[in-house]
Amino acid sequence: MAKKAWSSFCVIMMLLALAGCGSQGNEETMKKDAGVNLKQMQNICELATLECYYHNTAKLNKENKILWWNTNTELWVEYSGIVKVGVEISDFDMKVEGSLVTITMPKAKILSCEVDENSLDPESYLVSKKGLGAKDVTADDQTEAFKAAQENMRQIAESDAALLLQGQQRAQELLEKYVKNVGEAIGEPYQVEWVTAED
Repeated sequence: MAKKAWSSFCVIMMLLALAGCGSQGNEETMKKDAGVNLKQMQNICELATLECYYHNTAKLNKENKILWWNTNTELWVEYSGIVKVGVEISDFDMKVEGSLVTITMPKAKILSCEVDENSLDPESYLVSKKGLGAKDVTADDQTEAFKAAQENMRQIAESDAALLLQGQQRAQELLEKYVKNVGEAIGEPYQVEWVTAED
């Protein structure tokens, strides 16, 4: 009887040991699954996008020669628009080695640039004509001026180094905060290393 009880005791202990191993394995799996996630980081990059409002003036110049004299028609268009600055997530990557998280991120750039058509009304256009027989502004001219305004706004935004740097820093700050928070949640002291993706 004692032998049978001892055998039962051994079986129970083995089962408990196996259950403990399984539980430890599950904890490791859960810890790994709860770690930093590339998809989540890409979502953060999208959320980190900056929206900047611009208000400016673009100019369209039309010159024409009639007989012996030159004519000139100038059209200025005053416009407002929105520029979005951020990181292209298709060039984003991440690698985890122990407690080191290496994030490969491209430089921030202008993601979109759009003139607000609602900001354009008859008072948004100013016309100046010089020379006898200078042509009036047509609907095509206004369309061309609108395109010029859009391009003008993009050029201004792309040359704004401070704006691009702000977009870069915003994305990095949010990503680093995310990595640190995940690390604290799973007990892993993550350190972040940044790598700039090649253009």
